[in-house]
Amino acid sequence: MSMRQIFGSLACGAVLLTGVAACSEKPAEKPQTSNAGNSNNANVGTAPADLLKLGVDQGQAGDFDAAKTTFEKVVAAEANNKFAWFNLGFIAQSRNQTDEAISNYNKALEADATYKPALYNKAIALESKAPATSMDIYRKVVSIDNKSSTAYLRLGLLLSKSGDDAEARDAFDAAIRLDKELASAVPAEYRAVKTVPSSASTDR
Repeated sequence: MSMRQIFGSLACGAVLLTGVAACSEKPAEKPQTSNAGNSNNANVGTAPADLLKLGVDQGQAGDFDAAKTTFEKVVAAEANNKFAWFNLGFIAQSRNQTDEAISNYNKALEADATYKPALYNKAIALESKAPATSMDIYRKVVSIDNKSSTAYLRLGLLLSKSGDDAEARDAFDAAIRLDKELASAVPAEYRAVKTVPSSASTDR
């Protein structure tokens, strides 16, 4: 198995440092790592790929200060390293440093505009301060990957708050269709079974 480049993900507002969030579509396992480390590192004391691994290990051990320093070394060597920028964003977001987190996610997205983990976490960071922008980002996430169940869920929650019941119901239906375990996170009024009016009985 290739080296994991991400040590954390955010889902349902909770911070996960290791493994996969229970209510996520496994964002920590999605990125491919084949091009994460370049071989042209003669002028760097430690190769960015090695620093990424070190930062992941430090983050998983709970040493965010050390991990942050390590990931900063990565972006100093490779300014477009989306994995390091994502992890810096995750560290900031886990510390409720929302503006810094968004800035770091934006750097990751400058390197790869379709990088779903950065889009997803940026949308979470913007939910309270810019819900309309957050909804637009969730729509982009599901346009990139229409199996992103938690993106549909979070989009539905924002839509329901905005009063767009029809689109919210569609988003919730998509989330539950993809992952039935998410049904408990859907507001009760959107979980109600749709009843089909029965026609008058003609049975004799």
